[in-house]
Amino acid sequence: MPVRAVLACALLVGLLNPAADAADALPNAVEIIASKRTFTPETITLKLGQPAILIIRNEDEDLHAFVPLLLFQRTNVQVSGNGAPEFNEAGFVRVLIPARGKAELWFTPRTSGTFAYICDLPGHNMRAAIIVE
Repeated sequence: MPVRAVLACALLVGLLNPAADAADALPNAVEIIASKRTFTPETITLKLGQPAILIIRNEDEDLHAFVPLLLFQRTNVQVSGNGAPEFNEAGFVRVLIPARGKAELWFTPRTSGTFAYICDLPGHNMRAAIIVE
């Protein structure tokens, strides 16, 4: 059953508080903040095979990109929020997040390891990592 359907069912039976943020509603949800040309936290950990949500918030007045390197190979990714996702024949490539914007990526990690993610906009030099164990 898709993660959103599970969350919707939990809301209907009163197991989740509808006012709660997605990071509180799912154990494998992580918030990433883009601010002052850095990602915080620098390293996050997800569980292999468990549905996850990455919530990326841009707290700057500048546009930022979230570009995961190799993390989403052979992985279905659903994107919501006000970011502009980019896909190619291999799947999800990146999402551009406007100033004060947010993007949510819903997926299930399929490969363990350490995966870098960057902001590939000129001069930003933002880099962090996701560990899937």
